[in-house]
Amino acid sequence: MSTKKITLINASPHKEGNCAFMLKYASNKLNLLGFETEIIFLQDALFDAKHPFCISCSSPCNQNCYKGTKLEDILLKIENSDGVIFASPVYFGTMSAQAKCLFDKTRAFRAKNAYTGKVACAFASGHSLFGGQEATIKAIHDCLLTDGFTIIGSSSKEYGAGSFGVSSYNNAKEDKNALSKIDLICHRFYEELM
Repeated sequence: MSTKKITLINASPHKEGNCAFMLKYASNKLNLLGFETEIIFLQDALFDAKHPFCISCSSPCNQNCYKGTKLEDILLKIENSDGVIFASPVYFGTMSAQAKCLFDKTRAFRAKNAYTGKVACAFASGHSLFGGQEATIKAIHDCLLTDGFTIIGSSSKEYGAGSFGVSSYNNAKEDKNALSKIDLICHRFYEELM
């Protein structure tokens, strides 16, 4: 049996912020459960594309703006992964521009059902305890559903029902509730994929 792979997408403009910490924490837990993981800093790939955001230059999408770039590599890595974790900070009550740009660039992959049935979840980090994290997770869920992903939250067959995903507030390293939710989501990935 081949090793299952989880790709973790940091859609923050900060390479070493709260989203990065949560993804590293999840990556370590997933590795202990037998998964292969890769953390990707999305902003670098967006800057490598001809246009970081979709300008709808063709319909259907011909991938002209990102063919042969780091962004294409990420979209293919997502396609070839067994699961994906998307992490975004809260920006004006929703996901970061980086996260939205990525989802807008998935049109060609959506057209070929590349992500349909792939297991995914969302992490969000805000400045305060009630800083828009659930709205951000819901916005990511909307994009995941549009692309055909199968969404999981912090529930599991063993531990019972949970919540939308992982919500942390500044500072994620000290947010025990968020860390416990990451533990549950990692366990859920194990239940779903191993």
